[in-house]
Amino acid sequence: EIVGLAGVSGNGQRELAEPINGLRHTESRRIVLHGNEIQNLSPHDVIASGMGYIPEERNTEGIVPSFSIMENLVLKDISTEKFSDKGIVKKKEEEANAERLVEGFDIRCPGIMTAAGSLSGGNIQKVILARELDRKPRFLVAVYPTRGLDMGAVEFIHQRLLEIRASGIGILLISEELEEIMNLSDRIAVIYKGTVQKVLRQDEATKERLGILMA
Repeated sequence: EIVGLAGVSGNGQRELAEPINGLRHTESRRIVLHGNEIQNLSPHDVIASGMGYIPEERNTEGIVPSFSIMENLVLKDISTEKFSDKGIVKKKEEEANAERLVEGFDIRCPGIMTAAGSLSGGNIQKVILARELDRKPRFLVAVYPTRGLDMGAVEFIHQRLLEIRASGIGILLISEELEEIMNLSDRIAVIYKGTVQKVLRQDEATKERLGILMA
């Protein structure tokens, strides 16, 4: 399912997403992924456990802007046997992977060696989405995945999120766009000042009800 987290920016969304992905220390409570506790693990170990992450800041957290599209698409897997052998990168595999994902995710670019930071916001987001989804995560945290994007990119990303939900992957969708939350989510949690006020089924949620809870 997709669980949407609705709330005005600054009410604890980042403080929830970052501990789940090993980017912030957790002082209490547990984070459990498929029966295994992952709180306070390193980002490397959280990734290895099967977590996918579309971060809030695509340009500074989602990619290395000066790296090529090809390099950004393997950031999390460059040390695996698929892409390296005894520390030496398998260039052919890396290039084939990039060509496949650029085509499959309709990343508009001059070529796979283009610096990722030179792309439009929508295409940067597609690079991040392609990298995360191709890894076949067991769970995905998507933070403001369509903020600032044009209608075409928004529709493309929404379709991909629905496809991976249908494949059996759970998604935590964090967004300030109520229509996005209401259209995609099976359940909607509302966060205010760091606390989840209520969790509603999609058929219970209206803009008015969510707005009152958010305020």
